Amino acid sequence: MRVVYVCADRGIPLLGDKGASVHLRSLASALARRGNQVTLACRNVEGQNPAPSGVRVERIPDEGDRGGDRLGSLCREVRAEVVLERYSLSSGPARVAADVLGIPQVLEINAPLVDEAARYRGLTEVERWRGWEGAVFGGADRLIAVSTGVKAHIEHLDVAASRVTVIHNGVDVDRFHDADGSAVRARHNLGDATVVGFSGSLKPWHGVDALLEAFAKLPSATRLLIAGDGPEGLALRRLAEVLGIADRTVFSGAVPHDRMPEYLAAMDVGVAPYEAQSGFYFSPLKVVEYLAAGLALGTTEQGDLGEMVGDAGLLVPPGDTPLLAAALGELCGDPARRRSLGEAASARSLLYDWDTVAGRVEQVLTARGVAAC
Repeated sequence: MRVVYVCADRGIPLLGDKGASVHLRSLASALARRGNQVTLACRNVEGQNPAPSGVRVERIPDEGDRGGDRLGSLCREVRAEVVLERYSLSSGPARVAADVLGIPQVLEINAPLVDEAARYRGLTEVERWRGWEGAVFGGADRLIAVSTGVKAHIEHLDVAASRVTVIHNGVDVDRFHDADGSAVRARHNLGDATVVGFSGSLKPWHGVDALLEAFAKLPSATRLLIAGDGPEGLALRRLAEVLGIADRTVFSGAVPHDRMPEYLAAMDVGVAPYEAQSGFYFSPLKVVEYLAAGLALGTTEQGDLGEMVGDAGLLVPPGDTPLLAAALGELCGDPARRRSLGEAASARSLLYDWDTVAGRVEQVLTARGVAAC
């Protein structure tokens, strides 16, 4: 199948370290490995990571009309059979190009972006934007939601449930399963300590402040490794000092994604301490990467997290720091329990291997009424 995969979001650098960047590269490569001819058309192709293998990469212009013209020309050039687009607040040209060529458009939706932009980035005229969002969703032939929370948001905008398929984020299982964390342990003087870890960007909703508070209740021999950076970085470093755990907490700073496997391999427990959120809609890359790394997990029980973690970890109510501390204390103090959960995590990660995820996406792309099989 000839697929043009579009990302019109200037804020997602194709070769960068954002979760969205990883998703784009990984899904495109997996679709190509499955024998599809994939062209990845992005507004932003910057970054230091390798380009997705087996995939043609094209940059589309920032200007709206020219972007649509370039997409149309590109689709004709590669004789595209279907357009797969990552939904963004710049969506539109891909639908136009698909209509002009008479081919289907499948829309991949990873978040309720209008609500996000209104809450965190000061978006105005929100009702007008919500009307636009509903029209974008309604105009797609089929939709892929990254979580049941995202699916519920789509259905709230009067899109029929039968047109929406939930497909969670994926992971390159082999890269994480085979990683060696000894160099990271040596670099950060972790020695043979039991290491509790967090990976990802340091943003308020990730709940890393709750993790620090819970970790402060653990024995002094344990260590905390924060692999990543972000807008909350300075405040979290100050909190670690206030809690008296700065000497046993490592803030690595930003970690290129191609080095993240070795950081997870240096951990014994992986934590995703998300704060309480109504309509939780995340499908966290960190969770499936923890699974692939064979880590025992600790996370909060909301959205799809329980389904994703399954029997590979302990779940606590969001916002309950004492229970989070108790769960982490249980895992740190029981190596046999950690090993058992880690084995379950490794087995469960196969459900989220990118090749498996790409197979599910393929089924949507080739569904009746979307593309010819």
